[in-house]
Amino acid sequence: MSRTGYLLLLLAAPAIAAKGGASAGPVNASSSGNVKPLQFSSAIQSYTIFDKSALTSPEYASPRRKFLPRFRTGLTAERRARDAILDEERRGLLQDDDGLSSGGSWAEASAAADEKKKKAIETRVEAAHDAAVSAYDRRVAAKKSAAVVKATSNSQYQFVGVVNDGKGSKNKVTWYARKKPTNSKWSVRLVHVNRDAVLRDLFVKGKVDIYGKYTNEGLDKAAFAAADNGGDAVSDADDKPGMKPLVKGNYYVKERSWKNLWNFSPKRMFTSPSGSFWRERRISPGLYTDGTNVFETVYRYRDGKNGLKPVAKLSDFLSSPGLGYEEKMKVVQRLKGGDEPDLVVEK
Repeated sequence: MSRTGYLLLLLAAPAIAAKGGASAGPVNASSSGNVKPLQFSSAIQSYTIFDKSALTSPEYASPRRKFLPRFRTGLTAERRARDAILDEERRGLLQDDDGLSSGGSWAEASAAADEKKKKAIETRVEAAHDAAVSAYDRRVAAKKSAAVVKATSNSQYQFVGVVNDGKGSKNKVTWYARKKPTNSKWSVRLVHVNRDAVLRDLFVKGKVDIYGKYTNEGLDKAAFAAADNGGDAVSDADDKPGMKPLVKGNYYVKERSWKNLWNFSPKRMFTSPSGSFWRERRISPGLYTDGTNVFETVYRYRDGKNGLKPVAKLSDFLSSPGLGYEEKMKVVQRLKGGDEPDLVVEK
């Protein structure tokens, strides 16, 4: 895979950075400025259209939908039973046992009678509650059996549409069909696979390694004319192209497995400038340019991060009397010649 237009080329000035004209491999440099954090979406996003019978059937109802009607039925039965008992008390239909026992006082007998009456009322209310709930359960069971009979007339297939991202297919959605399982409750589903998110998840989990190679394709015509003038046309980076070269990044993914020793390479171990874990290996100190501005490398030892601090415009740098003409032309020739970039910052 390849990506263009998102890369910023940085070429070391040989006379200032004391690099001797040699080019190092690409390195990921991070700036300490205000950078928005990256937000990655889910690897697989789906939208499912459920069957109407599944949405209305009590069998697939949520626990809340199952509990609340049953609970409401029991409460209603209890309230009606208590109202009936109060009505009977007003009309005097409930006979109170006023007889006193021979072995106790009147107060003890009255308390025992009240307790007996209270237990009789609670027993009657509980019986009304249980009868109402049992009737409700029988009605729900009958509805479930009727819903199973109706569900047999639904579609016998499931359709899955895969949303394409424009790579390798002309159609926006590719449809697939399969036989519908017995207990399935959906018929149509759309699936969008985010390839970039899948690759990132595989990389984070240590399943694959991603390698990149950056190629300097030189300058365009307007920037090439500016380079022929020794950088005189690089006075205004907003209105004129300057001498910023075009960089193309080519990436490839390699799976990690025991067959290739998990992509272990002794050469890369000692020459790769990426550092270890979250800490970055320090960039060689010096001045670097992207064809428009001149930067100075900085390093934050607290968390092991590289940075590039802008110090001047390239036009001001080339017009400085402290730098010889031959050294200035070396910088211009490196921009024109398409040398391998010393640093690459992805934006």
